[in-house]
Order: sequence, then C-alpha cells, then structure tokens
Amino acid sequence: MQELQTEKLQPIQMSPLPDSPLVSVLVANYNYDRYISETLESVLSQTYQNFEIIVCDDGSTDNSCEVIKTYVEKDSRIKLIRQQNKKVAAALNTAYQKSQGQIICILDADDVWMPNKLQKVLEAFKSNPECGFVIHNVIQIDEHGNFIKSTPMLDGLASGWMAEYALENGGFVDKIPPASALSLRREITSLIFPLNEAMVRNTDSLIYRLTPLITVIGSVPEVLSQFRLHSINLTSNSSLLSIESIEKAQDSARLVHQEQKKFLNKIYGAEIAERLKSQQHNIAFVNECYFLARLKGVSKSDRKQIHQQLITHPEFDTTFSWFKPHRWVVQWDLPDPLFNILSYQLYGPSRLKRFIKSILGERLTVNSVRK
Repeated sequence: MQELQTEKLQPIQMSPLPDSPLVSVLVANYNYDRYISETLESVLSQTYQNFEIIVCDDGSTDNSCEVIKTYVEKDSRIKLIRQQNKKVAAALNTAYQKSQGQIICILDADDVWMPNKLQKVLEAFKSNPECGFVIHNVIQIDEHGNFIKSTPMLDGLASGWMAEYALENGGFVDKIPPASALSLRREITSLIFPLNEAMVRNTDSLIYRLTPLITVIGSVPEVLSQFRLHSINLTSNSSLLSIESIEKAQDSARLVHQEQKKFLNKIYGAEIAERLKSQQHNIAFVNECYFLARLKGVSKSDRKQIHQQLITHPEFDTTFSWFKPHRWVVQWDLPDPLFNILSYQLYGPSRLKRFIKSILGERLTVNSVRK
C-alpha cells in the first residue's frame, strides 16, 4: 500500500486520463467453471475494447482453468494466473500486481456485464476529473440467468464526496453496489492495495469502505451488470434469523472498521483517524446488534439500551421506510413469542413467505427484460 499523508480530509488529486485508457479487469475465480465463460464473454463483448483481463484462479478443483485457457489461447488480452487457495482478497492482490491499466474494474467470476459497461464507466470518470471511484446499479439474477427481481438492486446510489459522512456514520457509506459494479482509478488502488488477506468474507466491502475516504464517487444510475445469486447463497443469506450469520457479518464489519482506522491514519494522520466514529453510529450495525440480542434471548431489560439506540437513530424511519413490517416488528420490542413468529414469517424460509413469493414473484429471463 502506497503512503500518502495530508493533514486535511480531502479527495486525492487525479491525473488527466488519456483519450483511450487501458482498463484492467480483475477476476478472482474459484470453482466457477459453470459461469466463467459467460463472464469472460461479457467483457469481450464490450463496446470499449482497450482492456486486459487478469484472472487469478484460487486453487479451483473443477474445470475452470481449462475453460479459461481456451480464452487465453484466443485473445492475448486475457491472462491466467494460478495459485493455491488463499481466498478472494489474496486472488485480487495477485491479479492487481500483474495489472497495468489506468482504470481498475472488479468482476466476480460468476457475474455478467452489460455491453456498454466500460464505455459508461469511462465517460463517468472523464466527466468529473476529481472522481476516482465509479459505481453503477446492478440487477440480481439466479443461477440460471433469470432475474430474481425485475427492478435494480438499489433505489439510489452514493455520489460525490462522502468522507465526512463516512466518519460520522461509523465508516459506512450506504447505497454502494457489490464488487462487479466497482471501478477505480489507479491513483486510488495504489493506496488501498494490497488488501488485507485476513478479510476472507465480503472482500468487496473492504474496497468500497476505504475508497470513499479518499476520493469523489461518480455514479451511473443505469444497470450495467448482473449480480448472480446461487441457490446456496440464497439459502444462506435469505434469513436474518441466524446467530452465526450475523456474528460473522459483524466480525467482518469490525475488521473493515479497523482497516479504515489504520488507513485514515496512514493517509491523513492520527487526528483525522480519531474522528472515525464507532460502528454503533450506523443504523445497519445497530439493527444487527438488536436482532442478535433477540436471537440470543437477552432479557428485555438487558436489551433496552440497544433497542433505544435503534429506534431513536436519526435514520430509523428513512432506512426502513421501504419495508414497514420490519420497522413495526423492531419498534415495539415485541414479546419473544410474537417477535419470533413475525420475524420468522418476514425473514425465515417459511411456507407463507414462499407462497407469497410464488404468487407475486415474476420469473423473468434476462432476454425478456432486455426487450
């Protein structure tokens, strides 16, 4: 990680981009032989063609490398690096070390880009010389390429200089999409790479939690990538009612917060690093803490503080306005039997939830939505 220290919280200065900058696409692959071909084809089909694709295979035991090799043989812009399984952060670090582009794009090995993705990202960078981080909206697809929802994943995107907000919000900037929608200038990646390889879960969160602390965010409202959720991921992530899943998420969040503190100290010095507030100032983290207390059977008196912290948070109403049943369930700190029943219906794999989803859910293929 390059060192750059300034006493003032301000965006890192960007150098002018050339007319046709090289874009480095970093792909960390592990056992995605089922999807990697479609992923690579989506890059090769881009309207902007000055790119390189660097795939780091993280010890796959399936047919992934054989599939990737067929592309390497056909196109010199594609490079394959193989290493023992060290998880996503290590694979991205390896791929980044071999990259040469002025713009770095992350692409999960099971996701798909729209054909105009790189062109739109380049336009966004060039339209704002201060911008070192471009994001766009995504749409969720299942393992077969069907849309899970016919609407974009996010109802809005973060934009502009968000560092002050991040410091006040426990390091969080909301409405940033997942990995395959993240593009960064090299001036930025030189400061955040190599990623901490202890971050074995939600590695993309390390990228999008550090980057807004040093640069302006440019946002493209269009859907420019398809974010794939597999059946196994849908099963493990569809339920909030798991002590293990919440604790793992919070462990990852704590590690990111520690990385942010160290990063701020390196870039700006101790005074600004100390301005980073605890995660208890972020409503999503507090919401998780409350649910964790309920799942562990913490008594009403012992959970009173975290409940008050949640319902009096300035962003409580706006955050949960999209899903009023959730707000109602947590606002009144319901007795355990009622809370458990309602929570299971809202977040658990209940028959009622599956029935309602089957009635209301519209199975749309990718092609039908494009039309």
